[in-house]
Amino acid sequence: MMSNLEKHLITKKESDLLASEYEKTNYGAINSKRPANKPDARHFSYDLEVLQDYINLIREEMGKRGVNKKGIRVTLGKYPDNNFDPRLDPICSGYQTIFFSAENMDSAEQIESVSRTNDLEDLPQMNYGQIRPPY
Repeated sequence: MMSNLEKHLITKKESDLLASEYEKTNYGAINSKRPANKPDARHFSYDLEVLQDYINLIREEMGKRGVNKKGIRVTLGKYPDNNFDPRLDPICSGYQTIFFSAENMDSAEQIESVSRTNDLEDLPQMNYGQIRPPY
């Protein structure tokens, strides 16, 4: 099965435009509520091997559950100011983050539903990449 990857690729010029639009609008609004010396996270990096292992894990589990069109959801979040999880570097407290979860792409109705429940919620989600800032 082909993934139609070409339909999803963008150029450096296009990615620069997206990043610039974000910085001028959303990022500015977010940082207007933060101390000037502590701008929120803007970049999120994950080790490719860890990310691939996670994709393999959820692909296998979704297959066991009969999901035909498997996806991955990226959700924005924010670390609480304290006591979230001992794995979190305390310097990251109070910063936005992203996390990944399995997504059943079989149903357009499911994708559009904000408060959906599905049979994939018990699958592990993934977080704890590197965020920048903080530097």
